[in-house]
Amino acid sequence: MLNAQDTQYTLGEDAQIHYQPQASNPLPGEAIAMLVKGERILKPKVVMLDGASIGDVDKVVLRAHLEEWLGRHIASVLEPLVALEDMGEAKAPVKGIAFQVYEALGIAAREQLENLIGALDADDRRDLRAKKIRLGPILVFIPALNKPAAVRLRALLWGLWNDKDLPMDCPKDGIVSFAVDERGVDKAFYQAIAYPVYGSRAIRIDMLDRVISGVYDAAEGGKFKASHQWAEWLGSSIEGLYEVLKAMGHQKVYDPAEEAAKAKVEGSSQAAEGKDPSTTGADAPSAQDDKKGKPQEKPELATFRLKKGKAFSENKPTLKKLRADQDVKSKGKFKGKRNKAAGRSPKIMSTGPEKRLEDSPFAVLEQLRQKSNEKS
Repeated sequence: MLNAQDTQYTLGEDAQIHYQPQASNPLPGEAIAMLVKGERILKPKVVMLDGASIGDVDKVVLRAHLEEWLGRHIASVLEPLVALEDMGEAKAPVKGIAFQVYEALGIAAREQLENLIGALDADDRRDLRAKKIRLGPILVFIPALNKPAAVRLRALLWGLWNDKDLPMDCPKDGIVSFAVDERGVDKAFYQAIAYPVYGSRAIRIDMLDRVISGVYDAAEGGKFKASHQWAEWLGSSIEGLYEVLKAMGHQKVYDPAEEAAKAKVEGSSQAAEGKDPSTTGADAPSAQDDKKGKPQEKPELATFRLKKGKAFSENKPTLKKLRADQDVKSKGKFKGKRNKAAGRSPKIMSTGPEKRLEDSPFAVLEQLRQKSNEKS
């Protein structure tokens, strides 16, 4: 056992450590020890199970051996998180942010870190990016921890630390979002494993961050229009998207679908009174004919008013600062001379209908000239 390969030990979601004596056997083997709550969330303790088949190996020595293996296992699966234990000569704001992210298993609310974030300079932000920490508009997190193995291990560690019954109810591997019972869900747990809850959906943090960034990009004058793409990112219906946006604190102010439904009801009532609200004419093209040969367009979605507060400020410099925090890379480099057209007058392009001669102010003069020629 003491000379076994690391792969011969496995950690189950029930916190039991299994030992497989045959290195080539993929099965977990027999449970010989289990984890219990330690002094820190990432430092659980190992206790030996009574009756475990360990031969003549000393329990104290084997327990120490298993704790060393556990440290290597956690460091491997949660490498970016464990790396935050050593911040070197980083300045105080950087260390403060790293500590809070570390204690929260890789994800923390930005509003709790605003004072520290406000004290960062360009070098500090570079140091955070080097540690794989992303300063999102609402959440500060480590995207590299979204992998299924990291999600499952954090669920186990969080359950141990918070004295929960194991195994924890983990999301399916790779799932983007899923429905939860809004009344009974443990939001702290799902946030700790990178699936924050908004409304009745738990959403993987990277996709949630995409939607939040999309809201900022679409915002104009304190309002934004929802996008079909956001629902696709979340893997939800349009109504599900609306629910998430409202849970973020945004207020729906206009919904074309609701207005269309109202208009339909009013049209039905007018028809019942003997009035025809539609345009008449036997030769008028039907809506069915008009759709033939045309690609089906997605309906217009609702408009929302941005949540008030620091995170959703209408101040444009703040918006640019938040976007800069996300370290967005350019999609490509411009090739060629940039000032090739310098000094030229700008081209003016019109999108209106083509002008006709009879629309010209000179058309009247032309008509007078023709009449004069006819008289003569």
